[in-house]
Amino acid sequence: MKILSKILPLAALVCVLFSGCASAGEEYRDYSYFAMDTYITMRLAYETENGARLSDEYLDSVADECEEIISGIDLAISGRNPNSDVYALNSDINKMLSAGDDLLAILETADKIHSLTDGVFDYSLGALTELWNVNGSGPVPDIAEITEAMRHTGTDKFSVSGKSVTKMDPKAKLDFGGIGKGITAQRLLEYLSTTDVAYGIVSVGSDIGVYGKKPEYGNYKIGLRDPDDSSKTVGYFYLTSGFVSVSGDHERYFEENGVRYHSIIDPRTGYPADSGLRCAAVHTANGALSDALSTALFILGTEKSMELYESGSLDFEAVFITSDGDIVYTPGLEGCFEIISGN
Repeated sequence: MKILSKILPLAALVCVLFSGCASAGEEYRDYSYFAMDTYITMRLAYETENGARLSDEYLDSVADECEEIISGIDLAISGRNPNSDVYALNSDINKMLSAGDDLLAILETADKIHSLTDGVFDYSLGALTELWNVNGSGPVPDIAEITEAMRHTGTDKFSVSGKSVTKMDPKAKLDFGGIGKGITAQRLLEYLSTTDVAYGIVSVGSDIGVYGKKPEYGNYKIGLRDPDDSSKTVGYFYLTSGFVSVSGDHERYFEENGVRYHSIIDPRTGYPADSGLRCAAVHTANGALSDALSTALFILGTEKSMELYESGSLDFEAVFITSDGDIVYTPGLEGCFEIISGN
């Protein structure tokens, strides 16, 4: 694959197809939301496991419950919602928060993945991500500012005791941008699997979850877009269940003096990660892990990521697109990932 010169817009990293499905409205019903600073879409089948057909009213009621789940997570972890737990924690320099169950569960999950990736996935980088202000187009901070911000990062800057979360450093800030969307996709699929909906797809930005399977359709077909040209697909995952998450330098970024500065900060340097990758796509059975690992592997680069894969400490498969345009994937995807020739 040769990397092209166009820019891939946000939320165009992956696409999902029902192979062989009928036209929209006959087999499934679509829903969309805007939350967590991204687009969230759902495609829910009319069919039940025993082949009966669900009503529009039933699917609408399921979608309403999904919207409540999304709102609940947003109220726990959004750094921009003034009513959220994380906003309150980040805003008050001496905050001790009586946290809700959502935030406590997310903190526990994030902390485990932080440990398993030797700190490369870090949810305590709020001081740095705020400083870089990628969503606001910079500018590039100076070295002294980065050094100072790094003094206020680290998971040891937060303490959890029972339902209380305490900030040990007044300037420390949480940032769940690397895991929140995956957790949302996971929670939605956990709920959907308890309903009468036989199969469905959830897309939360660049995190996608699929569940259930209508036998004659076969696997779900999930396309991985070219990092530089959203009109091109570089390959397809063929999956029966689970999650795919993509992180790359083409999602959120700004340019200054001809240099691109993206939003994935390496906690070891305080700068946007420079690992020789354009993107990392991860497939796992767990949405939180998929999301967080795509961030961590993008920071680590291909070689270190493969070492983590071969260690067996985490169960995942991954596809890497390098800065040279090469596509590399883990052995477990043999037969489940197809590279599209001619790119």
